[in-house]
Amino acid sequence: MARIDNGINISLRGERTDVLKELEDGEITTVTTYSENPSKTFWVVLGLMVAGFFVGQFVATMAIAVFAMTNGGGIDVLTNPSALFELVGQSRLLISQSFYTIVFTFLVPWFYMKNLARKPMNVVFGESKTESLPLTLAVLVTIAFVFVNGFIIEWNENIQLPEFMAGFERLARQMEESMAETTEMFTTFDSFGTFLLAFVVVAILPGIGEELLFRGLLQNSLHRWSKNAHIAIWVSAFIFSAIHMQFYGLVPRMVLGALFGYLYVWSGSLWYPIIAHITNNGFALLIAYMYQTEVTDINPDETDSIPGYAGIIALIVVSFLLFVFRNYYLKPKSST
Repeated sequence: MARIDNGINISLRGERTDVLKELEDGEITTVTTYSENPSKTFWVVLGLMVAGFFVGQFVATMAIAVFAMTNGGGIDVLTNPSALFELVGQSRLLISQSFYTIVFTFLVPWFYMKNLARKPMNVVFGESKTESLPLTLAVLVTIAFVFVNGFIIEWNENIQLPEFMAGFERLARQMEESMAETTEMFTTFDSFGTFLLAFVVVAILPGIGEELLFRGLLQNSLHRWSKNAHIAIWVSAFIFSAIHMQFYGLVPRMVLGALFGYLYVWSGSLWYPIIAHITNNGFALLIAYMYQTEVTDINPDETDSIPGYAGIIALIVVSFLLFVFRNYYLKPKSST
C-alpha cells in the first residue's frame, strides 16, 4: 500500500495512567504513562490556528498603520486600498504581509511543538530523504496542474447561488473584488527588485509556513484522529482554502491543498509539498512579471484563454506524474 498510515506523532499527552510495575528486585513501583488524545490535539491545533490568524492580521495591520503614519497618513487610510498603496508603497505592503505570514504560519507551529508537543520541529518534516526524482516530479506536476486548475478557477468564479443566498453572494463578490485589488498591488512590479521581494513574501514564506501549519500540523493531527489519510487531506485542504476567505476561489485552492497533502502522505516528507507550494506561487508571479515586461503574451488574469484540449492534456500529464510519484514510494515497501 501507499504510505498513507505514517501519521507523524505530534500529539498532546492525553490522560494520565498510573501503572503498577514489578521491578527485577521484586519491589513494586508506580509508573506514570500518558495515552495520546488525538481529538484534543486536533482542536488545540485548530484553536491555535484561529488565534494565530487574528494575531497575524493585527500585527500586519499595525505595521501598515505605522508605515502610513510615518509618511503623513492617518489610520483612516487603512479603509482605502488605493490610497494606502500610494502612501505606503508596494515594498512596505509586502513587508507587512510577511509579518502576518511569519506570525500565523511559522510561530503557531513553533509554539505548539515547543510548548505543547515538546518535540523538535524537524519531526514535522518527516524522516524520508528528499530525492531528486520525486522532487522533479513534484515541481512538474505542480506546473502542469496550473493549467488544470485554470478551468476549476473559471468554473468557481462563475457559480450562481440560489436567490435565498443573494445577500451572501453580494458579500462574497465584494470580498472577491477587495482581494483582487490587494493581489494586484502585490503582483504589479515596478522593478526586478520588487519582483524578488514579492517572490520571497508571496512564494517562499507561504510555501514553507503554510505547509508547516496546514500539512505538517493540522493534517497530521487530523490523520491521527480520523485514522483516514483521505479525510485528513481533504478536510485540511478545505480549511486551508477557507481561511483565505475567498468563496469564489474556494474549490481550486482546496484541490491544490489536497495535491500538496497527497505529496506529503505518499512520500512522508514535508519538503515535497513545500517545494510544490513555492513552485505554484512562484510560477504565477513569474508569469505576471513576464507579462508586465512583455516577455510573454500570456495574461495570468485571463483563465479562459487556455484552450480546452490543453486542459485535457494537462490533466493526463498530472495523473501520470502523480502515478509515478506515488509508485516511487511503493516500490521499497513491496520489496520487503
